[in-house]
Amino acid sequence: MYSTAIAVIFIFCCLQGYSQGSTNKGTEFWTAYMANSNPPGTTMGSQMDLYITSDVNTSGTVEFEGGSPSMPFNVTANQVTVLNMPAAAYIGVQGQSHNTIHITSLKPVAIYAHIFAENSSGATLLLPVNTLGKDYTSINYTQKANQTAYSTFMVIGTEDNTTVEITPSVGLLDGTPANKAFSVVLNKGDVYQGLAGNDLTGTHIQSVSSGTEACKKIAVFSGSTRIQIGCNPKDNSSDNLFQQVYPTASWGKNYITVPLKNRDFDIIRVILSNPATNVTINGQLMAPGSFINGLYYEFNSSQPNIITADEPIQVAQYAVSQGNTNTTTCDNDPADIGDPEMIYLTPLEQTLDHVTLFSTSNYLILASYINVLIKTDAASSFKLDGQPYNQFSVVPNNNLYSYAQISVSNGTHNISASDGFNAIAYGFGEHESYGYAAGANLQDLDEYIALQNPQTKATQSNGCTGVNYNLQLTLPYKTTSIQWDFQNGTTPYTDTKPVAVDSITKGTQTLYIYSYPKNPVIYSSGSYSVIVTVFNPTADVCGSTETIELDYTISNPPVAKFSVDKPCFGDSTQFTDQTVASNTIKSWLWNFGDNQQSTLQNPAHKYLKPGNYNVSLTVTDIDSCTSVFSVPNLTIDARPVALFAASTPDCETQNITFTDQSTTATGNLVKWIWDFGDGTTDTVTSKTALVNHTYAKAGIDTVKLIVINDSGCSSLAYAQPETINPMPVVDFTLPDVCLAAANAQFTDASTITDNTQDDFTYLWNFGDANANDANANTSNLKNPQHKYSQAANYNVTLTVTSKYGCSVSKTQLFTVNGSNPAAHFFVENSNDLCSSDNIVFEDRSSVDFGNITSIVWYFDYNNNPANSVVYTRSNMPADKKYYHQYPLTNSDKPQYYDVRMVVYSGASQSCASELDSTITVNGNPTVTLTQLGTVCSGSAPVQIIANTGEYTGTSVFSGTGISPAGLFSPGVAGLGTFTINYLFTATNGCTYTASQQVNVVPTPQITVDSSITMLEGSEVRLNATATGDNLTYKWTPATGLNRDDIPNPVVSLNNDVQYTLTITSGNNCTATATVLVNVLKNLVIPNTFTPNGDGINDTWNIKYLDNYPNCTVDIFNRYGEKLFTSVGYPIPWDGKYKGSNLPVGTYYYIINPKNGRKQVSGYVTIIR
Repeated sequence: MYSTAIAVIFIFCCLQGYSQGSTNKGTEFWTAYMANSNPPGTTMGSQMDLYITSDVNTSGTVEFEGGSPSMPFNVTANQVTVLNMPAAAYIGVQGQSHNTIHITSLKPVAIYAHIFAENSSGATLLLPVNTLGKDYTSINYTQKANQTAYSTFMVIGTEDNTTVEITPSVGLLDGTPANKAFSVVLNKGDVYQGLAGNDLTGTHIQSVSSGTEACKKIAVFSGSTRIQIGCNPKDNSSDNLFQQVYPTASWGKNYITVPLKNRDFDIIRVILSNPATNVTINGQLMAPGSFINGLYYEFNSSQPNIITADEPIQVAQYAVSQGNTNTTTCDNDPADIGDPEMIYLTPLEQTLDHVTLFSTSNYLILASYINVLIKTDAASSFKLDGQPYNQFSVVPNNNLYSYAQISVSNGTHNISASDGFNAIAYGFGEHESYGYAAGANLQDLDEYIALQNPQTKATQSNGCTGVNYNLQLTLPYKTTSIQWDFQNGTTPYTDTKPVAVDSITKGTQTLYIYSYPKNPVIYSSGSYSVIVTVFNPTADVCGSTETIELDYTISNPPVAKFSVDKPCFGDSTQFTDQTVASNTIKSWLWNFGDNQQSTLQNPAHKYLKPGNYNVSLTVTDIDSCTSVFSVPNLTIDARPVALFAASTPDCETQNITFTDQSTTATGNLVKWIWDFGDGTTDTVTSKTALVNHTYAKAGIDTVKLIVINDSGCSSLAYAQPETINPMPVVDFTLPDVCLAAANAQFTDASTITDNTQDDFTYLWNFGDANANDANANTSNLKNPQHKYSQAANYNVTLTVTSKYGCSVSKTQLFTVNGSNPAAHFFVENSNDLCSSDNIVFEDRSSVDFGNITSIVWYFDYNNNPANSVVYTRSNMPADKKYYHQYPLTNSDKPQYYDVRMVVYSGASQSCASELDSTITVNGNPTVTLTQLGTVCSGSAPVQIIANTGEYTGTSVFSGTGISPAGLFSPGVAGLGTFTINYLFTATNGCTYTASQQVNVVPTPQITVDSSITMLEGSEVRLNATATGDNLTYKWTPATGLNRDDIPNPVVSLNNDVQYTLTITSGNNCTATATVLVNVLKNLVIPNTFTPNGDGINDTWNIKYLDNYPNCTVDIFNRYGEKLFTSVGYPIPWDGKYKGSNLPVGTYYYIINPKNGRKQVSGYVTIIR
């Protein structure tokens, strides 16, 4: 398929009466690493894994006959152990080898083998040795693929000296011809692999007797190294196939196919065991000529099919390559997903009643399914993962059977039913698929050994302790000799005159039943094995002696038990299975004593009325061992009845009492569960009639009560809405009164959230011990008055009651002040007041008792007598200091203000006192300062000038980079923005303060050589660099420059020039630097001079040579003798050599000016 997805299917099963002895569950297995198109070790090479599981904890070993180290393994019940097979086990060629895989375990396991690579997968359920047969037909498919690939089969010997006869249906890859039998002798662990370019379906493989050796069991596998399936071979996806073949003796006569879900169609093959077999498909008898090679019939289908035969047949179901459609033109279905797969179906005669399987998500499986085929009358008992599943459809034209196509998630799934079923598990993804029969029952339907229960007469392949079973042998012929060998060290028993105890007719065939003469057999728990050797009067390829084997287990029966939770009427009573079992429990049957039953393991049951019921649980394990546990007289109690009453009034923040009035018909109440409806609950476990609760806020809250009695039965919730009423918010204002006042007026300010304050009732208590009947101490008015007779403190209380009866009280301390206040105040710093000051007036008033209740200030009474500031007790400052700011003045003449203070000890003018005082306020100076703004860091210090006008006094500057006298130094301050503060104090003590921001920005920094030297006639670049932002450049003079506005102009001069570079930043900060350019002029060398002492031209003077201080001058005569040499030319040559005059003549010179000038040479002539 180029598919790597699989379903790992683990079967813990038992067909009724058939378990380990005839299913894929066992303790010994053989397999091999079959050839495929992706050999291990190559690019995208395959690997082979084993998936091992069991329903019990066990251990085992994987042995590699090819020599690889063995692998011990452990299995935890109902979990998967994954083992990776070594690449050395791979068999990639045709022929015989000793390279098989042998798996053994201490207890029965189920094993799944998986060969896969990237985008390729083939898998098979392994069959244990005890289920293997001696006769097989290879079932493959028409071999075609999108690369070189082969149809394959493998046969493995399970015992030494096993002779196998193989008749290939097509020629093999090694040249072996079709339809010509050949034999191979296999020892235990040997394997023969056959490869062919065509479909190997129909290849006959059988174990035959040889000499004294009887026929022996063999394992056979079929498949393909890669194959594509469908109507259109072009670009079809492909996959390897790998399946273990069922023995021919396990084939059946009745099959029903179920379509693979969400595929356009499947391909069905019907394979014959006998060419003369009559086959009916969906009621139509198939003509013998329709069978290909007289062997198989193939058809496409998208619906269930009923297939029957009069001889054993095998049916295979094939999934097609992705996109194939069942149309004559083989159209492509772009919505189709999936890939090739081959699934061997099991007949209706070979069913299972429970299976555990694992569906994988590997390699992008998008959807997994399980197809189930079951008898219609058992469909209701089917369970998926312990839960009933009822989405079954009746098979068309056969209402005795129903089927389901179940979508499942990835992971482990358990399916079970009360009767046997057939199932396959499969899944599809984008060019991915997996599929396999979900379990395999492999009983030889014509000859087998079974245990017969003497009470029920039922036969089974495993049993239970406590039952003395009869061993029975079923044969398709009469025999004259039966040997019973129990493989336990005892001497085999031979019955030389066996007599059939019964017979069965199957169509035209009669089966004979023989009983072990020493029946019944008494068993203890354990594993057993019996091999029966019989004489076959009709000899075949296996001779006249046949061996029939049964491996079986005798287990202790389960011990049923259950517990019951909440046996109360109206509730679902929970029944919990507590059965103890050494074997897997297959079914649970509950009888609840009210004509109702359940097959769940842990059901919940709701009784329709209280009373006593006889409840029983019957459990059956996979070996049909049963146990019954009963609870007689299970009492379903009536519910208790919850009831309560609530106290009144119901007010927020106030305690409310709930009185329990609940009852129970049986027993006693032991728990009260309160839900007060406001998010709080309370559980009471001691009997009390009263429960208190306080609600934080008003509203309607539903209070609920559930009670539980000592039988664990709970009542229905009794619910009662409770209206929680709001509480009044009590408040009132106290008057300011002195003793001389007539009455104290009290004013109510109470509220309530629902605005029903008009319905309030009031009760005042004035706290006056001297009150009398004429001047009562209490009042029911909303806003009452009261006359006090003494200046004193009184506790006044107001109680407000709402229309709901909710009452709240509030008490405030009330003072009746004396009638004689005395005004007095103090002015801070009264001799140094300035107009900019916030002048402080300190209250120093007093009263003969109580408090000053209000103060009125007139801060400029003469000029503004109507302008006052009033303070009452609510806003009087605690420190008794009052502040006032007079208008700011800059006059050097003081201002005078008359201040009046009036104090009250009550609202009456009779309780007042006043005081006048004149204060002097000086003017504040004003100063004008030089504003620096932005200053360059390289600038000289700047003096800030302060103009104080008509004021005299002292001043001081402070801040970064400034002196106290106001000299700001940018270099000291550094770069940044700084605050400069100024303080001027005038001689009148008043001040002026100011501050300004100075931004010091960087002055550009220039780097340039102060002087450079250049040769006359050459060019040189002035290399100046500078730091700063948004710089502009200016060179002066511009003589000889190619540009004067860039940092690096090119200069060309004939004479020396000193340049000045001025750089200006974006902040207008400038920096300058000078560069002297020295021009080294070309030498002017005379060719004669006259050293005759006349003072004229007596030396050889070379013009401009003095500009070359490191020059060298050498003079030679005609013979090459050096007459003069000089480094530098401070003293010109005077025509002498060693102090003597040289004769008139021509002399050769070499002058090397250096400084970049080339060496010059020539001749100079001395003339005298």
